[in-house]
Amino acid sequence: MTDTDINREQWLRNAREGFVTSAPANRNYYRLILETLWPPEHTIPGPVVFLSDIRQVIDNFRGVGKPYQDVPRRIRELQGEEGFLGIKKYGNGQYTRYQLVSLEISPKRIQRVKLSDTFWERILTKYQHRCAVCGRTEPAVILERDHKIPRLRGGSNEEDNWQPLCGECNNFKSTACRGCQLECNQCPWAFPERLAPIKISERNIQGLRDIALQKGVSPDSLVNELIEGYLEEQS
Repeated sequence: MTDTDINREQWLRNAREGFVTSAPANRNYYRLILETLWPPEHTIPGPVVFLSDIRQVIDNFRGVGKPYQDVPRRIRELQGEEGFLGIKKYGNGQYTRYQLVSLEISPKRIQRVKLSDTFWERILTKYQHRCAVCGRTEPAVILERDHKIPRLRGGSNEEDNWQPLCGECNNFKSTACRGCQLECNQCPWAFPERLAPIKISERNIQGLRDIALQKGVSPDSLVNELIEGYLEEQS
């Protein structure tokens, strides 16, 4: 049976009944997101929908209070623990868009645990209240709670499997994880403290290239030569 053969109302009903979250509000938000991504009289793939339009649907449902800010997180939960792999994300910022391209639903994950403030503060202190990947701090960014190794890949809720990520890095990590079959222990998103690329300023990069050109060697060889010399001096 193809996606076009599946009845929209039946699929949405089965999706709602299969939600693993126990939070009533989130169940309603998930329902609204899926209904917006697969509107009546539309086939699959569904339309490409702006994040702002999905947020407006949820704000209309809520009726009161400030605009709901956690729509991207709810969508990531749908893609993750709820298993809706057919939700695809395009763009970032005000140009963020989503599309339901497939009705595939993967096995559900175990629900995310609620961390105590003391537990989370211990993790933040460990990372000096910085995003583990880009190093930015609050209030410039909002630090989110991330499993280094995703629960879908066997990651635990133990303290050493948590890290703070800003919303942007968390989005990038979620995208990189989707469909990835590489070992998580080799992933720079999961273990940025030992695997993330080392950042060198543009000025230093240009200086190294100029010197390498003068010496007639490759910039990579020059960098390794300098590092090896420094490490020998320190040993």
